[in-house]
Amino acid sequence: MKLTSLLAMILLAAGINSAVAQDLVLAVNEGVTYQDGGPASERYKPLLQLLSKELKQNVKLQTVDKYSVFEKGLAEGKFDLAFVHPAHVGLLAVKKNGYEGLVTAKGFTDYRARVLVANASPMKTMQDLRGKKIGVPSVESITTVMFTANLRELQFPQPEKMMTATRYQDAVPFMIDNGFVDAGVTGSAAVAKAWIAKGGRILAETKPIPIKQFIVSKKLSESDREKVKTLLLNLSENEAGRNALSKISMTGFVPWNVQVMDEATTRLGL
Repeated sequence: MKLTSLLAMILLAAGINSAVAQDLVLAVNEGVTYQDGGPASERYKPLLQLLSKELKQNVKLQTVDKYSVFEKGLAEGKFDLAFVHPAHVGLLAVKKNGYEGLVTAKGFTDYRARVLVANASPMKTMQDLRGKKIGVPSVESITTVMFTANLRELQFPQPEKMMTATRYQDAVPFMIDNGFVDAGVTGSAAVAKAWIAKGGRILAETKPIPIKQFIVSKKLSESDREKVKTLLLNLSENEAGRNALSKISMTGFVPWNVQVMDEATTRLGL
């Protein structure tokens, strides 16, 4: 065999191996209205190791803070896997962008937006919010998206014009206490509990939607998608998995409920 032919074969084999060994990308967005517990690169390392071992291919992390960038990346199929806090972003990717919903986080399947008012407020129902100023988390947060969808169901005209946004959920009660708004919206059970404890009221709640979804591109084989799903569902059953969960402040995952998710997609107008 000629040297040039041998060299060509070696280069071709190297190219094939390089393509096979290309890293998979796990994109993560943990929401815009909560503060995290440290660098994601460290917190997700144990989970990345487990995924890489299961798929026999290196999985690297890409954190994406801006929802618009996250949506664009999913629409363009840039991410192989994604862990999505904002339900509307994940649901849209599953509906339109070639992703499969695998699991959702335990403890976050009943996420709902709660409307807070002062105890002395004359408002009794959601309809009483007409013409009022309402404090909300970031306008693009799932909490505000859920609340806005609810107001549209009640035929509120241009509900966004009623809203004053703040960066973090725990700032919403401050806005009510200081008269900046007539009511406030939170998706945090802790914030709502603290509000009630200090004498406030919950005016209403939206219907629940599961958040913190794990989705995967259908570009991965059905076999690999099933491996990821099984791995995630079984994390709480072994020490390495429990360690990976604790690092990202999760307790485990439950299977994707197609009926519930389809209903949520319709309700949010996606």
